[in-house]
Amino acid sequence: MLDPINRDAESTLQSRIDADEMDAHLDVFDDLARVSGTQDEWEASEYVVEKLDEYGVDAEILEFEALISTPEEAEMTVTTPEKRDISQAITTSFGASTPPSGVDGEVVHVPELSEDALAAADVADKLVLTRGLPTPEPILDLEAAGAAGVVFESLGGEHLHEMIVTPIWGTPSRDDADRIPDLPVVEVTDSDGEWLREKAEEGPVEATIRTQVTTELTTLPCPVGRIEGTGSDRYMVMGNHVDSWYEGVTDNATAMAATMEVARVVAEADEDPHRGLVFGFWPAHSTGRYAGSAWYADEKWLDLRENGVCYLHVDLNGLKGADSIWFQHMAELEDEHLDAIESATDLPLRDDDESWLGSSGRPARNSDQSFWGAGLSSLLSGARLDPATDEGGPIGGGWWWHTPEDTRDKVDMDVLVEETRVYVALAARFGYSPVLPHDYTAAVEDIRTVLSDIESAAEREFDEIHGALDDLEATVADANALIDNRAESDPELAADAEDLQVELGNLLVPALYMESEEYGHDPALPHQRLPYLRVAEELPELSGRERRFAETSVRRGRNRLAHRVGRATEVARRFVDRHA
Repeated sequence: MLDPINRDAESTLQSRIDADEMDAHLDVFDDLARVSGTQDEWEASEYVVEKLDEYGVDAEILEFEALISTPEEAEMTVTTPEKRDISQAITTSFGASTPPSGVDGEVVHVPELSEDALAAADVADKLVLTRGLPTPEPILDLEAAGAAGVVFESLGGEHLHEMIVTPIWGTPSRDDADRIPDLPVVEVTDSDGEWLREKAEEGPVEATIRTQVTTELTTLPCPVGRIEGTGSDRYMVMGNHVDSWYEGVTDNATAMAATMEVARVVAEADEDPHRGLVFGFWPAHSTGRYAGSAWYADEKWLDLRENGVCYLHVDLNGLKGADSIWFQHMAELEDEHLDAIESATDLPLRDDDESWLGSSGRPARNSDQSFWGAGLSSLLSGARLDPATDEGGPIGGGWWWHTPEDTRDKVDMDVLVEETRVYVALAARFGYSPVLPHDYTAAVEDIRTVLSDIESAAEREFDEIHGALDDLEATVADANALIDNRAESDPELAADAEDLQVELGNLLVPALYMESEEYGHDPALPHQRLPYLRVAEELPELSGRERRFAETSVRRGRNRLAHRVGRATEVARRFVDRHA
């Protein structure tokens, strides 16, 4: 960690966290079913802005038009080998609507929705039965295989978890609008799923599924609050989502309350922060595939790239029964983030737990991660239960996650206070420190580690990139030494250090995390770092034309990474030459 980080201011700010104030916010949000596009979402947004204004935060509701998709109803009728109506069923956001008469077909059980399994099962024009959460990747595979529809058996027993199946991040552009799914999706309870599996094993099963989904452009509210810094135009972004499934008290009213409390504590502090904070309450997280944060990132891209320093996402807070902190962060903020968690709370860290949201470690492609293209380093953390358990549900967010049971009785205020202490600590360190806490030598090491893994699978070495990484790491280390030794006593060097860290983020965050250009958004599909170089891992299995085409992609990916690393080295060297 860098030395000149203010780790003292947080104690005073944490002492001013008021659980009763957050509890009062939950009183308001408790009765609002904040599905995007509804009056309840607008009412919640107006309340957020009213309270932030009251605290002295500059707040407003921004409005924009987004494509959102609201699942309305679903049912399934089995006609062979016997008639059975399955009415306890739901469909998904961005699933297709069937004709009123429904879609008929033979039910085929496919336990694992891989391309090979779908090909072997011959699912064309059939209804595929499987178990799991409806997510974009299997929907794309099912469409490609020609399935007539899909029935998911719930992972939550008799509880059905609302989901979204489009891979498109935010409102579609003309480049990706054709990837909106056109497949009817039904989710049934595990008891109905078990019955269907048994019948499918005994002989042919014929059924009809009916779904209704409303997908349309809708004007949405986006509450945003801002506290200006006194010494810098730069700012930290802290975001959550204002929309919900049903009342969504732990997903995401508690996160809204925590964000508002961080804003209040900083706004009412005795000393104004050196660096600013922006508080975003994103709509269309649930029915627009992060359309709110994606719109804000697009609309404010130039300013975010110039002045944004990190994005802290807050979600699924105050969970009853949560006993440890799940976390994700980019390498350059890892040490600072873990130190803030350990100093702010007695809850232990949760390591290596796999869930739909990914394991503890690096950010995955979810959770409103709309700011990678703008170069913002990412942080997210919160208390969780054990995933894939009866208590924790599929992702460790409670068995009630994405169901009507996400109600006020699922909140533990003591846990919410503990989490808010972490967020206050992070806001203080980013807001009150003379320099930013980013250590980009860790990001260089992250690139090196991922690159080595790719090389091992590809059975080749990228020596020129390793040489460039060596140069970058040494130069950034020299810059860090200057920052550690002089930033607190040399305001000019501190200001230049902030510029350096922002420029390094602009170059290295997209280089490590994005496949598309930084002006857009990668899809909401399984994600790996250095995605544009992953084709190299396939080289040992390829030959002829396919190998030649893959070699072309690899060469371009190597050029892309080497260019980014070289530019980052030039930026760091200019800083060192100026201040050495």
